[in-house]
Amino acid sequence: MQAAIDLDFQRAADELRQTWQYRVLKATGKQVYSVLLSVIAHSFDEAMPVLLRVVHPGFTSISAPFYCSAAKIDKAGRIVADLVTRDGLILKDTVVFKSQTEMRDCFRRVADMLKLSDRDRLEFFTALRKWVVADRRLDPTMDARDPDARRLVN
Repeated sequence: MQAAIDLDFQRAADELRQTWQYRVLKATGKQVYSVLLSVIAHSFDEAMPVLLRVVHPGFTSISAPFYCSAAKIDKAGRIVADLVTRDGLILKDTVVFKSQTEMRDCFRRVADMLKLSDRDRLEFFTALRKWVVADRRLDPTMDARDPDARRLVN
């Protein structure tokens, strides 16, 4: 019975090694890696335990610091997320990227470095877009005379 379970895990591990999720986690540095963990957990939560055991043999659990929330765009246009510190404190709205452009360019470089296929690139950037769940900037088309002048984008 154990041999069948090991064989199933090995088959799943081989399949996971072909995915963009595995490839980006294996290839990125510490700061980008922590963002990607949050991105992948947000879109592929059920696959995370197996994926992390394949990426890191012997994996048991994620250790702090790590991002524990999806991202938001704050009023200044920065990409922010909640961060769990080494001490276990949660820092709300920690700046992850200074702008959408900085985030986009960072992950374009990752996709280019890994030579992701068009399909993988589309899935990768779709997951990144889904990770940014709110935009707190004021609507640039807002009319200040409008009684609803404090409405937000999205």
